[in-house]
Amino acid sequence: MKKAVAIIVGLVILFVLVLFSMTYSVGFNQVALKSHFGKVDASSIIREPGLHFRWPFFADSVTTYDKRVQLLETGEENLQTTDGLQVVVKAFLLWKVDEEGEGPLHFYQSYPEMMDARAALFSQFRDAVSVVSEYEFSDLLGPSSTLDEIEGQILKRMQASVAQGVKPVSAGVSRILLREKTTTQVIDRMQAERNTLAENERARGEAEAERIGSEAQTIRDKIYAFAEQRAQEIRTRADERGARYLEEMSQDEELAIFLIWIDTLEKALAKNTTVILDTDFAPWHLMKAEAPEGGLEIPQPDAYMNPIDAARPGDDAEDDSKPLSRADQGS
Repeated sequence: MKKAVAIIVGLVILFVLVLFSMTYSVGFNQVALKSHFGKVDASSIIREPGLHFRWPFFADSVTTYDKRVQLLETGEENLQTTDGLQVVVKAFLLWKVDEEGEGPLHFYQSYPEMMDARAALFSQFRDAVSVVSEYEFSDLLGPSSTLDEIEGQILKRMQASVAQGVKPVSAGVSRILLREKTTTQVIDRMQAERNTLAENERARGEAEAERIGSEAQTIRDKIYAFAEQRAQEIRTRADERGARYLEEMSQDEELAIFLIWIDTLEKALAKNTTVILDTDFAPWHLMKAEAPEGGLEIPQPDAYMNPIDAARPGDDAEDDSKPLSRADQGS
């Protein structure tokens, strides 16, 4: 009885071992490659997740690869830029197994294990990061940084150098450090650049101010010339009108003088006014109570200057300012 039980237990264990050797599972994040007596082809790629069967023992062997994105980082690499500055660069690479087409098969032929792929990619990635040495320091940091372009160049180098079955996804620079000596040089250079920019801006501001001043001066001169021309035109018209007015008044000087006196008197007495004046001078002599001799004769002041003669240009001032006496008025 005991012997029968032992045989049954042995058969069960053997069945379990055979069943275990005939099955394998593929995770949702994995791709598998099944080789038959060490031979593989495109049909050996297993992409469907779940439980699968194979020939037991050593007839078929299965290798699985994680198809998720993998992270690879370099150490702190000392590099020198084209302008002679020492920088410490740390970079990263995102890559994965190329699961399209025969990608898993090519990966299996190049790197039997994932660790083998990481070791090879690490060496290749360090060489690709050296592209930083082809740029100046200002291309790495600052407003004119071309870091995106540098990272693109690193990714292109990796895509050209990796073996089939490996797909680089992204590459980037995660850290840039400066040595103490480099820091001092960078600060001095930045100060010099800022001084240059300040001088350029100051020169441009002065040039702009000079341009605005010159433009304002030109506009002012144009306005001044126009105003002078307009004023001259107004003066010319005024002289012409004044000449015609004087010519008309000269036809009867006494009447014109009398009208001027009346007009002046009306303007002076336009409002309630109390005036104490000497009536010997025009036009206040018109307020004398006595009537002039001769009836229709225009009354004359004791002394006055002929306003028409005074208004005539070019006449002798001595003749215009000579007062008329009562004897002259009577003649």
